[in-house]
Amino acid sequence: MAKPTRGTTAARGWRTAARSIAALALLVAAWLAPRAARAGEEDDLQRQIDTQRSGVADLDRLDELRATTEEITMLKTWLDEAWSLRSKHEYDQVREVLDRCLAQAELIRQKINVSKLRAQTQKRENALADLKAKIDRTRKAFQDTTIKKKALEGTVQ
Repeated sequence: MAKPTRGTTAARGWRTAARSIAALALLVAAWLAPRAARAGEEDDLQRQIDTQRSGVADLDRLDELRATTEEITMLKTWLDEAWSLRSKHEYDQVREVLDRCLAQAELIRQKINVSKLRAQTQKRENALADLKAKIDRTRKAFQDTTIKKKALEGTVQ
C-alpha cells in the first residue's frame, strides 16, 4: 500500500496511529522500568542489611567489657525490622531504618571506646594509688629508720 501524501485524511490517520503506538511503547517502558529498578533497589537494600548484620557481630566481639549489650540488641531488632520492611517493599522506610542503624552502630563504637578508656583510666588510677601507698610506706620506713639511727647515735655517745 502506498504511503498517503501529507494533508490527506489517511495521512493524518497514520500519524495518529504512529503517535498512539509511540505513546503506548513509552507507557509500557515506563511501567516496566520501575520494576527493574525496584528489583535492583531491593537487592541493594538486602546487601546493606546483610553488611550491617555482619557489622553487628564485629561490634559484639569488640565489646569485651559488655558495656553496650542493650544497644547491640536494639540494633539487631532494627535490622530485623528493616528486613521485614524490605519484604513488604517499603523501601523508603527501609532506608530510614538503615540510616538509624548506621547511627546506632556509630554510637555503639563510641560507647565501646569510652568503656575501654574508662577501664584503662581506672587501671592507671589503681596503679597510681598503689604507688602512692608504696611511697608512703617507704617514707614511713625511712622516718622510722632515721629515728632509730638517731636513737642509736645518742646511746653510743
